Amino acid sequence: MRSSPPLTEPPAIAAIGAWLPPRREDAAGAVAAGRLDTETAERLGYDALAVSDEHAGPEMAVLAAGKALAEAGWSGSDLDLVVHSWIYHQGHDFWSPPHYVASQVGAHDALAVGVQQTSNGCVAALEVALSRLAADPGVRRCLVTTGDRFAGPAFDRWFGDIDVAYGDAGTALLLDRTGGPYRLLSVASVCVPRYEVLYRGDDPFSPAPRTPRDRVDARRTKMVFRAGGGWLQFVGTLRNAVQRAVREALADADLTLDDPRVRYLYMPRIGTGAITQFYGPAAADIGVRHAEIVVAGRDTGHLGAGDPAADLADIDAGQLLAPGEVALLLSAGNGYTWSCVAVRRD
Repeated sequence: MRSSPPLTEPPAIAAIGAWLPPRREDAAGAVAAGRLDTETAERLGYDALAVSDEHAGPEMAVLAAGKALAEAGWSGSDLDLVVHSWIYHQGHDFWSPPHYVASQVGAHDALAVGVQQTSNGCVAALEVALSRLAADPGVRRCLVTTGDRFAGPAFDRWFGDIDVAYGDAGTALLLDRTGGPYRLLSVASVCVPRYEVLYRGDDPFSPAPRTPRDRVDARRTKMVFRAGGGWLQFVGTLRNAVQRAVREALADADLTLDDPRVRYLYMPRIGTGAITQFYGPAAADIGVRHAEIVVAGRDTGHLGAGDPAADLADIDAGQLLAPGEVALLLSAGNGYTWSCVAVRRD
Protein backbone atom coordinates (compact mmCIF):
# COMPACT_ATOMS: atom_id res chain seq x y z
CA MET A 1 0.00 0.00 0.00
CA ARG A 2 1.31 3.44 -0.92
CA SER A 3 1.13 5.98 1.85
CA SER A 4 -0.18 9.51 1.36
CA PRO A 5 -0.68 12.46 3.69
CA PRO A 6 -4.13 13.03 5.20
CA LEU A 7 -6.61 14.82 2.97
CA THR A 8 -6.39 18.38 4.30
CA GLU A 9 -7.85 20.24 1.31
CA PRO A 10 -10.37 19.46 -1.42
CA PRO A 11 -9.02 17.01 -4.01
CA ALA A 12 -8.02 18.15 -7.45
CA ILE A 13 -9.69 17.14 -10.69
CA ALA A 14 -6.68 16.27 -12.81
CA ALA A 15 -8.57 15.68 -16.07
CA ILE A 16 -12.05 15.30 -17.53
CA GLY A 17 -13.05 13.02 -20.38
CA ALA A 18 -16.31 12.65 -22.27
CA TRP A 19 -16.92 10.33 -25.20
CA LEU A 20 -20.10 10.78 -27.23
CA PRO A 21 -20.92 8.79 -30.35
CA PRO A 22 -20.78 10.78 -33.58
CA ARG A 23 -24.35 9.99 -34.65
CA ARG A 24 -27.27 12.20 -33.65
CA GLU A 25 -30.95 11.33 -33.98
CA ASP A 26 -32.80 14.60 -34.40
CA ALA A 27 -36.18 15.39 -32.92
CA ALA A 28 -37.67 16.42 -36.25
CA GLY A 29 -36.83 13.01 -37.67
CA ALA A 30 -38.39 11.27 -34.68
CA VAL A 31 -41.60 13.26 -35.23
CA ALA A 32 -41.61 12.50 -38.95
CA ALA A 33 -41.15 8.79 -38.21
CA GLY A 34 -44.06 8.79 -35.77
CA ARG A 35 -41.88 8.00 -32.77
CA LEU A 36 -42.68 11.32 -31.14
CA ASP A 37 -45.57 13.76 -31.31
CA THR A 38 -44.99 17.47 -31.89
CA GLU A 39 -46.30 18.58 -28.49
CA THR A 40 -43.98 16.22 -26.61
CA ALA A 41 -41.03 17.20 -28.81
CA GLU A 42 -41.59 20.87 -28.03
CA ARG A 43 -41.81 20.26 -24.29
CA LEU A 44 -38.68 18.11 -24.33
CA GLY A 45 -36.77 20.83 -26.16
CA TYR A 46 -33.97 18.63 -27.45
CA ASP A 47 -32.67 19.21 -30.95
CA ALA A 48 -31.11 15.74 -31.10
CA LEU A 49 -29.96 12.76 -29.04
CA ALA A 50 -26.55 11.08 -29.09
CA VAL A 51 -26.96 7.49 -30.33
CA SER A 52 -24.35 4.74 -30.12
CA ASP A 53 -24.61 2.20 -32.92
CA GLU A 54 -21.59 0.24 -31.77
CA HIS A 55 -20.38 0.80 -28.22
CA ALA A 56 -22.04 -0.31 -24.98
CA GLY A 57 -22.02 1.88 -21.88
CA PRO A 58 -18.85 0.44 -20.30
CA GLU A 59 -17.00 0.66 -23.62
CA MET A 60 -17.82 4.37 -23.88
CA ALA A 61 -16.68 4.81 -20.26
CA VAL A 62 -13.34 3.26 -21.20
CA LEU A 63 -13.02 5.56 -24.21
CA ALA A 64 -13.72 8.60 -22.00
CA ALA A 65 -11.26 7.33 -19.39
CA GLY A 66 -8.58 6.92 -22.04
CA LYS A 67 -8.99 10.56 -23.05
CA ALA A 68 -8.76 11.72 -19.43
CA LEU A 69 -5.72 9.56 -18.66
CA ALA A 70 -3.92 10.85 -21.75
CA GLU A 71 -4.71 14.45 -20.82
CA ALA A 72 -3.35 13.97 -17.30
CA GLY A 73 -0.33 12.01 -18.47
CA TRP A 74 -1.30 9.08 -16.25
CA SER A 75 -1.43 5.37 -16.91
CA GLY A 76 -3.97 2.94 -15.54
CA SER A 77 -1.36 1.62 -13.10
CA ASP A 78 -1.39 5.01 -11.36
CA LEU A 79 -4.98 4.46 -10.21
CA ASP A 80 -5.87 3.21 -6.74
CA LEU A 81 -9.65 3.29 -7.14
CA VAL A 82 -12.06 2.98 -10.07
CA VAL A 83 -15.73 3.85 -9.46
CA HIS A 84 -18.15 3.26 -12.32
CA SER A 85 -21.82 4.30 -12.38
CA TRP A 86 -24.66 3.55 -14.77
CA ILE A 87 -28.44 3.41 -15.17
CA TYR A 88 -29.29 0.93 -17.87
CA HIS A 89 -28.14 -2.40 -19.32
CA GLN A 90 -24.35 -2.58 -19.59
CA GLY A 91 -24.12 -5.21 -22.32
CA HIS A 92 -24.06 -8.37 -20.21
CA ASP A 93 -26.17 -9.91 -17.47
CA PHE A 94 -24.87 -11.06 -14.08
CA TRP A 95 -21.58 -9.23 -14.62
CA SER A 96 -19.49 -6.39 -13.13
CA PRO A 97 -19.00 -3.34 -15.37
CA PRO A 98 -16.60 -1.51 -12.98
CA HIS A 99 -14.14 -4.39 -13.10
CA TYR A 100 -14.28 -4.29 -16.91
CA VAL A 101 -13.50 -0.57 -16.90
CA ALA A 102 -10.59 -1.04 -14.48
CA SER A 103 -9.19 -3.93 -16.52
CA GLN A 104 -9.49 -2.13 -19.85
CA VAL A 105 -7.70 1.02 -18.65
CA GLY A 106 -4.88 -1.01 -17.07
CA ALA A 107 -5.84 -0.33 -13.44
CA HIS A 108 -5.04 -3.92 -12.51
CA ASP A 109 -4.26 -3.22 -8.84
CA ALA A 110 -7.06 -0.71 -8.24
CA LEU A 111 -10.18 -1.36 -6.21
CA ALA A 112 -13.13 -1.44 -8.63
CA VAL A 113 -16.53 -0.34 -7.28
CA GLY A 114 -19.93 -0.03 -8.95
CA VAL A 115 -22.50 2.60 -8.00
CA GLN A 116 -26.13 2.65 -9.12
CA GLN A 117 -28.09 5.72 -8.11
CA THR A 118 -29.91 6.27 -11.40
CA SER A 119 -29.32 9.72 -12.92
CA ASN A 120 -27.49 10.88 -9.81
CA GLY A 121 -24.92 8.13 -10.26
CA CYS A 122 -21.99 10.35 -11.21
CA VAL A 123 -22.35 12.37 -8.02
CA ALA A 124 -22.83 9.26 -5.89
CA ALA A 125 -19.67 7.81 -7.44
CA LEU A 126 -17.81 11.03 -6.64
CA GLU A 127 -18.99 10.76 -3.05
CA VAL A 128 -17.62 7.21 -2.85
CA ALA A 129 -14.26 8.36 -4.24
CA LEU A 130 -14.11 11.35 -1.90
CA SER A 131 -14.86 9.13 1.09
CA ARG A 132 -12.06 6.73 0.18
CA LEU A 133 -9.61 9.58 -0.33
CA ALA A 134 -10.50 10.94 3.10
CA ALA A 135 -10.48 7.60 4.90
CA ASP A 136 -7.62 5.68 3.28
CA PRO A 137 -4.15 7.27 2.98
CA GLY A 138 -3.26 4.54 0.49
CA VAL A 139 -5.68 5.96 -2.07
CA ARG A 140 -4.06 8.77 -4.01
CA ARG A 141 -5.61 8.77 -7.47
CA CYS A 142 -9.15 7.83 -8.50
CA LEU A 143 -11.04 7.34 -11.72
CA VAL A 144 -14.80 8.00 -11.72
CA THR A 145 -16.66 6.91 -14.86
CA THR A 146 -20.19 6.67 -16.19
CA GLY A 147 -21.49 4.90 -19.28
CA ASP A 148 -24.99 4.37 -20.64
CA ARG A 149 -26.54 3.27 -23.91
CA PHE A 150 -30.32 3.40 -24.22
CA ALA A 151 -30.80 1.07 -27.17
CA GLY A 152 -34.11 -0.21 -28.47
CA PRO A 153 -36.31 -2.09 -28.68
CA ALA A 154 -36.45 -2.49 -24.89
CA PHE A 155 -35.87 1.24 -24.30
CA ASP A 156 -37.62 4.01 -26.23
CA ARG A 157 -35.17 6.88 -25.79
CA TRP A 158 -37.67 9.50 -26.96
CA PHE A 159 -40.91 8.32 -25.38
CA GLY A 160 -39.97 5.97 -22.56
CA ASP A 161 -40.17 8.67 -19.88
CA ILE A 162 -41.89 11.98 -19.17
CA ASP A 163 -39.90 15.21 -19.56
CA VAL A 164 -36.67 13.34 -20.35
CA ALA A 165 -35.17 11.86 -23.52
CA TYR A 166 -32.02 9.78 -23.31
CA GLY A 167 -28.68 10.00 -25.13
CA ASP A 168 -25.66 7.70 -25.05
CA ALA A 169 -22.24 8.64 -23.67
CA GLY A 170 -19.31 7.76 -21.47
CA THR A 171 -17.67 10.18 -19.05
CA ALA A 172 -14.57 10.14 -16.84
CA LEU A 173 -13.13 12.26 -14.05
CA LEU A 174 -9.67 11.82 -12.54
CA LEU A 175 -9.28 12.81 -8.90
CA ASP A 176 -5.90 13.48 -7.31
CA ARG A 177 -4.84 14.48 -3.82
CA THR A 178 -2.63 17.27 -5.13
CA GLY A 179 -2.49 19.00 -8.50
CA GLY A 180 -4.92 19.58 -11.33
CA PRO A 181 -6.69 22.34 -13.24
CA TYR A 182 -9.83 22.13 -11.09
CA ARG A 183 -10.64 21.68 -7.42
CA LEU A 184 -13.65 19.68 -6.22
CA LEU A 185 -14.78 22.01 -3.45
CA SER A 186 -17.91 20.29 -2.19
CA VAL A 187 -20.71 17.83 -2.85
CA ALA A 188 -24.11 18.17 -1.16
CA SER A 189 -26.97 15.69 -1.54
CA VAL A 190 -30.57 15.65 -0.35
CA CYS A 191 -32.43 12.31 -0.44
CA VAL A 192 -36.21 11.78 -0.19
CA PRO A 193 -36.65 8.00 -0.59
CA ARG A 194 -40.43 7.92 -0.43
CA TYR A 195 -40.52 9.08 -4.06
CA GLU A 196 -38.99 5.85 -5.39
CA VAL A 197 -42.59 5.03 -6.27
CA LEU A 198 -42.49 7.38 -9.28
CA TYR A 199 -40.52 4.76 -11.23
CA ARG A 200 -42.25 1.74 -9.67
CA GLY A 201 -45.91 2.67 -9.92
CA ASP A 202 -48.25 -0.05 -8.72
CA ASP A 203 -46.41 -2.90 -10.43
CA PRO A 204 -45.76 -6.07 -8.43
CA PHE A 205 -42.15 -7.19 -8.02
CA SER A 206 -41.09 -9.46 -10.88
CA PRO A 207 -38.62 -12.37 -11.03
CA ALA A 208 -36.53 -11.05 -13.95
CA PRO A 209 -36.03 -7.89 -16.03
CA ARG A 210 -38.95 -6.94 -18.28
CA THR A 211 -40.99 -9.98 -17.23
CA PRO A 212 -44.36 -8.18 -17.18
CA ARG A 213 -43.58 -5.89 -20.17
CA ASP A 214 -41.13 -6.03 -23.03
CA ARG A 215 -39.84 -2.46 -22.65
CA VAL A 216 -39.07 0.14 -20.00
CA ASP A 217 -42.06 2.44 -19.52
CA ALA A 218 -41.47 5.18 -16.96
CA ARG A 219 -44.31 7.23 -18.45
CA ARG A 220 -46.82 4.73 -17.15
CA THR A 221 -45.40 4.53 -13.61
CA LYS A 222 -45.27 8.32 -13.35
CA MET A 223 -48.87 8.60 -14.51
CA VAL A 224 -49.91 6.10 -11.84
CA PHE A 225 -48.20 8.29 -9.24
CA ARG A 226 -49.84 11.45 -10.55
CA ALA A 227 -53.25 9.80 -10.49
CA GLY A 228 -52.71 9.10 -6.79
CA GLY A 229 -52.70 12.82 -6.02
CA GLY A 230 -49.13 13.26 -4.78
CA TRP A 231 -47.75 15.31 -7.65
CA LEU A 232 -48.03 18.81 -6.15
CA GLN A 233 -46.33 17.66 -2.96
CA PHE A 234 -43.53 16.12 -5.02
CA VAL A 235 -42.98 19.38 -6.93
CA GLY A 236 -42.71 21.27 -3.65
CA THR A 237 -40.25 18.70 -2.33
CA LEU A 238 -38.20 19.00 -5.53
CA ARG A 239 -37.90 22.75 -5.25
CA ASN A 240 -36.96 22.64 -1.57
CA ALA A 241 -34.41 19.88 -2.14
CA VAL A 242 -32.74 21.73 -5.02
CA GLN A 243 -32.46 24.88 -2.94
CA ARG A 244 -31.08 22.99 0.04
CA ALA A 245 -28.50 21.10 -2.03
CA VAL A 246 -27.19 24.29 -3.67
CA ARG A 247 -27.04 26.21 -0.40
CA GLU A 248 -25.27 23.37 1.39
CA ALA A 249 -22.75 22.98 -1.45
CA LEU A 250 -22.01 26.71 -1.29
CA ALA A 251 -21.64 26.68 2.49
CA ASP A 252 -19.37 23.63 2.43
CA ALA A 253 -17.22 25.38 -0.18
CA ASP A 254 -17.03 28.55 1.97
CA LEU A 255 -18.97 30.50 -0.64
CA THR A 256 -21.99 32.77 -0.32
CA LEU A 257 -25.03 33.38 -2.52
CA ASP A 258 -23.71 36.76 -3.63
CA ASP A 259 -20.11 35.67 -4.25
CA PRO A 260 -19.13 36.93 -7.73
CA ARG A 261 -16.79 33.96 -8.19
CA VAL A 262 -19.81 31.66 -8.64
CA ARG A 263 -20.20 31.97 -12.41
CA TYR A 264 -22.51 29.14 -13.48
CA LEU A 265 -25.32 26.95 -12.19
CA TYR A 266 -25.78 24.00 -14.54
CA MET A 267 -29.16 22.29 -14.70
CA PRO A 268 -29.56 18.53 -15.29
CA ARG A 269 -29.85 17.61 -18.98
CA ILE A 270 -33.57 16.94 -18.72
CA GLY A 271 -36.41 18.32 -20.84
CA THR A 272 -36.85 22.07 -21.27
CA GLY A 273 -40.41 21.91 -19.94
CA ALA A 274 -39.29 20.41 -16.63
CA ILE A 275 -36.48 22.95 -16.37
CA THR A 276 -38.85 25.85 -17.01
CA GLN A 277 -41.61 24.57 -14.75
CA PHE A 278 -39.71 23.02 -11.85
CA TYR A 279 -35.93 23.40 -11.73
CA GLY A 280 -35.67 26.93 -13.12
CA PRO A 281 -37.98 28.48 -10.51
CA ALA A 282 -36.18 26.56 -7.76
CA ALA A 283 -32.84 27.89 -8.98
CA ALA A 284 -34.18 31.42 -9.28
CA ASP A 285 -35.49 31.31 -5.72
CA ILE A 286 -32.06 30.34 -4.40
CA GLY A 287 -30.70 33.77 -5.25
CA VAL A 288 -27.21 32.96 -6.48
CA ARG A 289 -26.83 36.51 -7.73
CA HIS A 290 -23.96 36.32 -10.20
CA ALA A 291 -24.41 32.80 -11.57
CA GLU A 292 -25.63 32.22 -15.10
CA ILE A 293 -28.14 29.36 -15.25
CA VAL A 294 -27.11 26.94 -18.01
CA VAL A 295 -29.23 24.22 -19.64
CA ALA A 296 -26.83 22.04 -21.61
CA GLY A 297 -27.36 18.91 -23.63
CA ARG A 298 -29.92 20.09 -26.17
CA ASP A 299 -27.89 18.18 -28.79
CA THR A 300 -27.13 15.13 -26.64
CA GLY A 301 -30.12 14.32 -24.45
CA HIS A 302 -29.98 13.23 -20.83
CA LEU A 303 -26.81 11.12 -20.52
CA GLY A 304 -27.97 8.68 -17.87
CA ALA A 305 -25.61 8.84 -14.92
CA GLY A 306 -23.20 11.18 -16.71
CA ASP A 307 -24.75 14.66 -16.88
CA PRO A 308 -22.53 16.48 -14.33
CA ALA A 309 -19.29 15.09 -15.76
CA ALA A 310 -20.41 15.95 -19.30
CA ASP A 311 -21.21 19.49 -18.16
CA LEU A 312 -17.76 19.83 -16.64
CA ALA A 313 -16.24 18.49 -19.85
CA ASP A 314 -18.07 21.24 -21.76
CA ILE A 315 -16.83 23.85 -19.29
CA ASP A 316 -13.27 22.62 -19.72
CA ALA A 317 -13.45 22.40 -23.51
CA GLY A 318 -14.76 25.96 -23.74
CA GLN A 319 -12.45 27.30 -21.03
CA LEU A 320 -15.52 28.90 -19.49
CA LEU A 321 -14.05 29.41 -16.00
CA ALA A 322 -11.26 31.82 -15.21
CA PRO A 323 -8.87 30.90 -12.38
CA GLY A 324 -10.70 31.20 -9.06
CA GLU A 325 -14.18 30.99 -10.59
CA VAL A 326 -16.69 28.33 -9.59
CA ALA A 327 -19.35 26.28 -11.37
CA LEU A 328 -22.23 24.59 -9.57
CA LEU A 329 -23.40 21.36 -11.20
CA LEU A 330 -26.93 20.31 -10.28
CA SER A 331 -27.88 16.64 -10.52
CA ALA A 332 -31.05 14.66 -9.83
CA GLY A 333 -31.81 10.96 -9.79
CA ASN A 334 -35.05 9.11 -9.31
CA GLY A 335 -35.52 7.61 -5.92
CA TYR A 336 -35.19 10.62 -5.29
CA THR A 337 -31.84 12.31 -4.68
CA TRP A 338 -30.86 15.85 -5.61
CA SER A 339 -27.21 16.91 -5.50
CA CYS A 340 -25.01 19.91 -6.18
CA VAL A 341 -21.27 19.82 -6.92
CA ALA A 342 -19.08 22.91 -6.56
CA VAL A 343 -15.99 22.97 -8.79
CA ARG A 344 -13.35 25.71 -8.92
CA ARG A 345 -10.85 26.46 -11.68
CA ASP A 346 -7.42 26.68 -10.07
